[in-house]
Amino acid sequence: MDKPSSSPGPQHEALTARVRDGVRNLVQSVEAIRDRAAKLQHLHPTDFACLSYLKGVGGPVSPKQINAQLNLSSGSGTALLDRLEKAGYTRRLPNPDDRRSILIELDLEKAEEPLRRLLEIEPSYRTVMESFSEAELEAIARFMEEMGAFVYKLS
Repeated sequence: MDKPSSSPGPQHEALTARVRDGVRNLVQSVEAIRDRAAKLQHLHPTDFACLSYLKGVGGPVSPKQINAQLNLSSGSGTALLDRLEKAGYTRRLPNPDDRRSILIELDLEKAEEPLRRLLEIEPSYRTVMESFSEAELEAIARFMEEMGAFVYKLS
C-alpha cells in the first residue's frame, strides 16, 4: 500500500480523527463490557482480563507472559494466579521445556460462566466485518496489528 508522499490534507486528517476516535470508543466499550462481566461474576477486572487472555491464547502460558500482557509485577501476578487457581479457573502445570518453571492453563469448563458474557461480543465482530471487503479487512487487520505492536513497545 502506498504511503503519503507529503503532508496529509484535510480529508486525511478527518479520517485519522475518525479512526482515532473509533479505536478509543472500541477500547472503552470492550473495557466496560469486561468490567461489567467481571462485576457480575464477582471477579476483579484483572482476574477477568487474565481469563480472557488465557481463552484468547488457547493454551498454557508462563506466568511471565501473563504478567507482561496485564502489566503486572511478579508479586501481583502471583497473587492473581493464586486467586484464579483457588477459584478453580486455572491450574499450574509443569513446563515440559523447563522443569524449573510452570505454565498456567485455563480450565475451560470452570471458566465458561465468567467468560460467557465476553464471548457474547464475538458474533457482533463477525456481523460488522461482513460488510467489509477483503481489501478493507486487510487494511484494518494491518492497522490493528501495527498499532498493537507499537503500543506493546510503549508498555
